[in-house]
Amino acid sequence: VRNITTAVMLRDIIHFDSRQIDYHPENIWHSINNMTLSIITINYNNLEGLRKTIDSVISQTWHDFEWIIIDGGSTDGSKELIEDTAKRLSNSDFNPLSYWCSEPDKGIYNALNKGISHCQGTYINCMNSGDEFYDNTTLEQVFSSPHSYDIIFGNSFHYSKDKTFISQYPASINIYFLYHSNICHQAMFVKTELLTKSPFDEQYRICADYAKWLELMIQGCSFKYVPDMICRFDMTGMSNTGDLITIEREKIKTKYIPKYILPLIHEHDKYTVCGNRLIRAREILSKSGILSTILAAFIKFIFFCKKYFQHE
Repeated sequence: VRNITTAVMLRDIIHFDSRQIDYHPENIWHSINNMTLSIITINYNNLEGLRKTIDSVISQTWHDFEWIIIDGGSTDGSKELIEDTAKRLSNSDFNPLSYWCSEPDKGIYNALNKGISHCQGTYINCMNSGDEFYDNTTLEQVFSSPHSYDIIFGNSFHYSKDKTFISQYPASINIYFLYHSNICHQAMFVKTELLTKSPFDEQYRICADYAKWLELMIQGCSFKYVPDMICRFDMTGMSNTGDLITIEREKIKTKYIPKYILPLIHEHDKYTVCGNRLIRAREILSKSGILSTILAAFIKFIFFCKKYFQHE
């Protein structure tokens, strides 16, 4: 149903009480459709980044999603771009934009939590302004078959002016993985009920997503890896302030990781580092063709030490 009047009449028939009806157009599509996915885009004075994200979302070949844009009261033309997009989509055959606002907020996670409160899909994806789905078939690839897992995640492409790299995550993640790393939230699809019941912790300025994944892991939620490239993540954003990331991550680890697990992680690190160094040394020696020479020299040294201490 795209016609607003028809949609409102339909809800009048269902509820028999016009006093209960919200006549705001942005809520109509939101309320009469049970979507698989809700996409949240937050933005603040990032006009060109927002333009990229808008193009990425509306170009998706799979359409079983709603879209929520939370703008923090931008003054760079972002609000006008959202208004133009909303108007354009309202006259098209595909209009996923179920809610948008432009008003001051208290930061990244306050804006995301505001968006979460409007989500009706089974899963939530947070695609911030400046970030994009990897290509226009990304959602079709991920949701080509139904999922029952609590969290679905895939790989992410990271870029900035100076560098690019791909984060290819392991098929199975655990606390040890999250202790040392994180999953890009743009590459994740999280059950809506998990985030509505327990939203992002706003005391953390840039690592509340990391805190949430650790919390869900500790609670025993199921994580499902899909071997697809999900997003293009722009690393020039706020989340790349290194010192604050380190400080917040350490606080989060202390809060969520049980104390009895920490010694096991540290012990595992010792063996992992040592093992990795030995493997790397062996690879270098093999490539240089001097492995046998060094081993022979080492054996001679051992025999020398043995004779020396016998004489002593």
